[in-house]
Amino acid sequence: MKFLGKRTRWSALILLPVLLAVPLVIACGETVTETVIQTVVVEKEVVVEREVAGETVVQTVVVEKEVVVEKEGETVVQTVVVEKEVEVEVPVVQTVIVEKEAAAAPGDLVTGNPQGTLIIAEGGVGVPVGYPEQCVPGCGNQKFRMGAYETLLWLDSSANAVPRLATAWTVADDQSWVDFDIRRGVQFHGSYGEMTAEDVAWSFNNANPNTNPDSRHDQAGDFRAMATEFEVIDPSKVRMHVNLWEVGVLRRNLSPYWQSMGVHSKKVFDEFGPEGMVDEFIGTGPFVFETWSSDDRAVLNAQSAHWRKVPEMARVEILAVPEAAVRKTMLETGQAHAANIALKDVPELVEQGFSADPTAARMNGLYFGGNYWQTHHYAEGTELERPGYDTSLPWVGEYGNEESMQSAINVRQALAAAVDREGINAAILNGLGYVNHITNISVNSQTWAENAESHGWAYSFDRDEAKRLMNEAGWGDGFEVTVWTGAGTSQEIVEAIAAEWLATLNVSVSLDLSPYSEHRPNLVNLSFNQIQYRTCGDSFSALSVDLPKSNETTSHKIGGTICAASILPRWDEIFDQMTKELDRRKRTELAIEHFDYAREVSINVGVNETPAFNTYDGDKILNWPIPPQMCIGGCTWFNLEEVEWAP
Repeated sequence: MKFLGKRTRWSALILLPVLLAVPLVIACGETVTETVIQTVVVEKEVVVEREVAGETVVQTVVVEKEVVVEKEGETVVQTVVVEKEVEVEVPVVQTVIVEKEAAAAPGDLVTGNPQGTLIIAEGGVGVPVGYPEQCVPGCGNQKFRMGAYETLLWLDSSANAVPRLATAWTVADDQSWVDFDIRRGVQFHGSYGEMTAEDVAWSFNNANPNTNPDSRHDQAGDFRAMATEFEVIDPSKVRMHVNLWEVGVLRRNLSPYWQSMGVHSKKVFDEFGPEGMVDEFIGTGPFVFETWSSDDRAVLNAQSAHWRKVPEMARVEILAVPEAAVRKTMLETGQAHAANIALKDVPELVEQGFSADPTAARMNGLYFGGNYWQTHHYAEGTELERPGYDTSLPWVGEYGNEESMQSAINVRQALAAAVDREGINAAILNGLGYVNHITNISVNSQTWAENAESHGWAYSFDRDEAKRLMNEAGWGDGFEVTVWTGAGTSQEIVEAIAAEWLATLNVSVSLDLSPYSEHRPNLVNLSFNQIQYRTCGDSFSALSVDLPKSNETTSHKIGGTICAASILPRWDEIFDQMTKELDRRKRTELAIEHFDYAREVSINVGVNETPAFNTYDGDKILNWPIPPQMCIGGCTWFNLEEVEWAP
C-alpha cells in the first residue's frame, strides 16, 4: 500500500492496524482444533483447492506441527490432518497460499548485475558483534535484516513460516524434538565453504544459555525456553531438542516474524576464537558487510551470484543519523533514498510526493517495575534472585500482604488516570495513532470491541480520581521516580506525562535516556525497579489475541529480557496454559483472563498505539515488499534484496 494522495493517505492510516492484522489471523488459523485439511503446493504462488495428480510427497501430521516439505524440481503436495479429534459443528477446509523460494539447485547460483548505491538514514545502525554469544540487543536481528545473514525459516505474504536455510522440518509426535533438513550448496562469504548442520547447531547452542551459560545474546531467553540443545544428525539434518513447546514457536523464534538469529560459520570461530570473531561478519546472505560501525554506518555490498537472490543495487549505505529532523532533510534533499521518519512528519512528506508504506504498529505503555512477586521459576522450581524487589517503593506491592498490594495498585492506577492519552495522540502524534489502555491488546481489535466496556478495561483521564487514589494509598504528598525510555518521540511523550504527574500528583520524574544495551542487563538480572515507557514483545497490534501473552514478562524467560521488569505468578500460570492449549477459542478465553488481571493490577498500563512506515523516494525505490511481521530490529533496512531499484 502506498499513499498517493491526501484522501488515500488518511484512509490508509485509519485502517492500518486492521490491514496488518488480517494476514496474521490467517496464519494463526493453522492452529485451530477443528478438522483441518491443508493442501499446499510449493512450486509458485498458487491457491490450492485439491490435491494435484503426479509425483508428490505426502506427509500427515497434527495441525499444530509447522511442517513444510520442499522437493527441488518437482511439485510437492502436503496434506495436513488433525490427529486428535475434537467435537466440531462442521469440518473446516483451509486453503493456504505459499510462496516458494526461487532457489537454485545445489551447486547452481542465481546471477545478476547489481548497480548503484542505496542510501538509508536511520537513527542508529545497531551494535556490530560477529560472535553469537556476545550479540547483545542491536546485533542479532540487524545482521539478518540487513541481508548479510539468513535465518532457518522465512515468511510468505500471509505470515506463514516457509523454508529458507531449512528446506523442511518435522515435529515429533510428542513435540519433544524438531528435525530440520538443511539446504545444501549454500556458501558462506569469503572462503569459509558450505553451510552445514554443524554450523546451525553451533550457532544456536552458542547463543542458548542452556548450552552456553555465558550467552548474552538478545534472544537468549527465547532460545533457552525453546530448546535444550541443537544436535547434528548428519551434515544436512539438525535436531532441536524442545524445552518448552509453544503455539507458533518455530515461526516466532526461527523466522523474522518476531525475533531470530542468522546462521554463523563455525569455521570462523575455529579460526578466530571468541575474541577475534567479535569483529568478523561472515554470513550466507546476498549482501556482504564491508564495514559496520555503531556510531557511524553500515556498508554492505551485493553479491553478483547467490543461491537465492541477487539484489538490484550494488551497494547499501545505512547511516546513523540520530536527529529525526536531519533524516527528514536528507530525504527531501536527495542525500538519502529512504529514512526512518518521525510519525508526525510522514503526511508532509507524502504531500511532497514521497512514498510511505506501513510496516508494523505497536502499543506503547508504562511498565511498573520491581513487582517481582514470583519467587521460583514456574517450570523448573528454582528460586529466583530478585535484587530489585523493594516494597518500600510506592508502586511495588508486597505479594501476600493485602494492604501493601492494594496501596501499590492505587498508586499505579492513580498514575494511569493522570495520563491524557487523547491529548498525547493529538499534540505529539498529530492524531495519527490511537489510544491504548493495556499494552498487549489494541483498541482496534474485535476482542476489545466485544469485551472492553463490560470488563472495564479502559482508563479515563480523571485528575480528581487520580488524586483520590493517591491519597487513599497514603502518597498524597507525591514522590520521586525514574522513567526509562528512548530518545525522540518517546521522550516527548514521557515529558508530557511527567508534566501532568507533577502538576496533578506532585510526582517528580527523572528521565533515563540511556541506550537499551546499557539498560537491558538490569532487566535480565531482575534489578530494575523503576518505570519504563516502551513496547514489549507481545505489544504489536498485528499479533492475534489467542497467542500466549506476556512471553517476556514471565519466569519462563529467565536468562533473557524480563521486559516489564515484573514477574507475576498469575501471568506465569496463564502463559503456561496458553502455550499448551491447542484449542484457539480456549486460548482466547485465557487471553481475556490475562487482560482482566492486567487491568486489575495495572502493571502494564497502555498509553498509545503507533503505526510505522518505510518512507522513501518512489522514483528510486519502485517496490519494497515487506512480509507481515513485527519489524523488531528495523524495517528500513529489511528485505532489501527484494527491492525493485532504479539506479
